[in-house]
Amino acid sequence: MTGEFVFKPHSGKQTEFLKCTSSWVFYGGARGGGKSLMLAWKAALTPRKWHYERNRKEITKDQADRYKAQKKVVHVKVERISVDYPDYIALLIRRTYPQLERNLKPECDKLYKLYGATWQERNKCYLFPSGAKVYLVHCQDRRALDNYIGGNYNFIGIDEANQFPEQWVEELSTSARTDNLELTPQICLTSNPGNIGHIWLKKRFIDVCPPKVIGKPVYNKDFDVEYQKNKSGDAFVDEEGISWQFIPATVFDNPTLLMNDPAYVRKLKKLNPILRAMWLEGRWDVFAGTYFDNWNPMHHIIPESSFQYGVHFKKGTHALYRFYDYGTKAPFVCLFAAVDRDQNMIIFDEITETGLSASKQAKYVNEYTWRKYKLKPTDFDDDIADPAYWTKHSEKEGALYSPADFYGDESIFLSKANNDRKAGAKIVYEALEVPDEGEPRIRFTENCTQCIETFPNLPSAENDPEDIDTDAPDHHYDAVRYGSLKVLPSLVTDQKRKKGWRYRVFESSPIGGGAKNWKTA
Repeated sequence: MTGEFVFKPHSGKQTEFLKCTSSWVFYGGARGGGKSLMLAWKAALTPRKWHYERNRKEITKDQADRYKAQKKVVHVKVERISVDYPDYIALLIRRTYPQLERNLKPECDKLYKLYGATWQERNKCYLFPSGAKVYLVHCQDRRALDNYIGGNYNFIGIDEANQFPEQWVEELSTSARTDNLELTPQICLTSNPGNIGHIWLKKRFIDVCPPKVIGKPVYNKDFDVEYQKNKSGDAFVDEEGISWQFIPATVFDNPTLLMNDPAYVRKLKKLNPILRAMWLEGRWDVFAGTYFDNWNPMHHIIPESSFQYGVHFKKGTHALYRFYDYGTKAPFVCLFAAVDRDQNMIIFDEITETGLSASKQAKYVNEYTWRKYKLKPTDFDDDIADPAYWTKHSEKEGALYSPADFYGDESIFLSKANNDRKAGAKIVYEALEVPDEGEPRIRFTENCTQCIETFPNLPSAENDPEDIDTDAPDHHYDAVRYGSLKVLPSLVTDQKRKKGWRYRVFESSPIGGGAKNWKTA
């Protein structure tokens, strides 16, 4: 059934994406690069079996390589593409089904009907003459996601992957498998910068496969805009032998769009500076919609060497706390905080682990704390924890047990945090504000890498700008939120921040025991 492509990809990034054989491929980085069409194409029409020809005679790959080195013409004759295989199954995913119908399905229709595919509305799939199938599905919620976990797919493509939590994509990837040696499984993602997936996409692809800059910035006189050309960096191979590739593409890699809709570039050009940098230039070092827009690494991050326990602070000068966010499959987090008498907090260490039961978490926290700081549970003024720690979903010696009970068995006696999300977001935001003089109320030492990575990129909730998006990687923020609501006083928000702006009254000192009444101005 193999035929000639009616649509021809543009040379450059689009062709590179279609040819890429890495286990994980991420294509995009800006709007207008033709991401959806290329994903639809790659899902169904990837060559799986071919041979080389010169002067209409079949040659070996080694011969082809030698001819290419001599700059002689070599032809590739495709024998079979993905949908020529009766057992081939691909999965194309968007976050909601309306997004599929508006954006991805029209691109699939352009291509697949040319190859004899028929759309089966009931099954939400294209059926090809060979029996191959390409499904169009959504993952609007956890229930929808569970429909595809444990499946057997040769290709998984996620369009606009920045709308998906990292854990969901990780779980979906376990269903990319096959017993057909000619159908090597592949996971392909497309996305723009931003949204809840910004952090993990940047970490997994852009940071390990950074694009390479080509020459000086280019000025496009038609649109009166300057942009930087780049090319893909080298593929990254992790310790498991899995290959990862980021292929950056912008509207300037899609001449068809530039020709047919020149107004589109002008629309991108008129966006605010952050959105323009993201959607026109494809930059991942900026992020729109972040909740903590007051984050400043110059003020919120301090060297680890300048704040060491036993050297710069100790129990006599600071109150010590640990803040917890619960998780087993999702990360569990323990943050170490030191608070001085003026209620300035520094997060000076962090623990982030997955796959540990509550009892193993508690043992690990104690072992880590003693090994690094020679501190016991009683050396901390409080261990403030996610209310989820009090849910009794385990059993010990015939009695229902909560994670807090398991921690108590290890002499870590947790206190339940206030789970008011909006109040927590407000107090953390206020505590991160940089005053006219002095330092913000919350700072982090540079070894708290997960806190530092996630805080500046946490997005506001889509329907509630006063809260953090719960689908974002908010585990470390949640731990800080729990601690701040209990340790820090209410913050004055109707006065300009300056030296002496805070007026606080405490019923008891958080440091050193006895009850005191004191205030600062």
